[in-house]
Amino acid sequence: MMVFLCSVAVTVVSATTIGNLTSVNQTDGSGDGSGRGTGAGSGAGIPGGTGEDSDDDDVDVLSPLSMSFLVAGNILVCIAIYTERSLRRIGNLFLASLAIADLFVASLVMTFAGVNDLLGYWIFGAQFCDTWVAFDVMCSTASILNLCAISLDRYIHIKDPLR
Repeated sequence: MMVFLCSVAVTVVSATTIGNLTSVNQTDGSGDGSGRGTGAGSGAGIPGGTGEDSDDDDVDVLSPLSMSFLVAGNILVCIAIYTERSLRRIGNLFLASLAIADLFVASLVMTFAGVNDLLGYWIFGAQFCDTWVAFDVMCSTASILNLCAISLDRYIHIKDPLR
């Protein structure tokens, strides 16, 4: 259940981060994709910029903490399934696959999204921005497809329990 809640939280965080990244690049006006425009309106739409209040200090503290719990929890799920022989059933292998997908989301997507949210602009360059968005879509889709496979497996076992 914890893994499911973490993947739902990751999907929501990823969707809002892409929205923030898009708004940073659109409010820039300079065309370099850095989000640090030189016009009079630079800062509007950027967290901590001149266009809005910065009341998200608690989010800045909780983001690294939640990423740490995500990574640690998913590693513990993988270790538990790997070391305990009785857990090596097909349903639990789906859970291990979901944990690995969520581990990739936490390490490849949320880390850079957290830096982007903390600083208020993208510092890693335009090329890595495209790569990061591809990682975000790929890892989030893998997590969602794992959830679909788990629900289909549970449905089959409920419908035909003796199988």
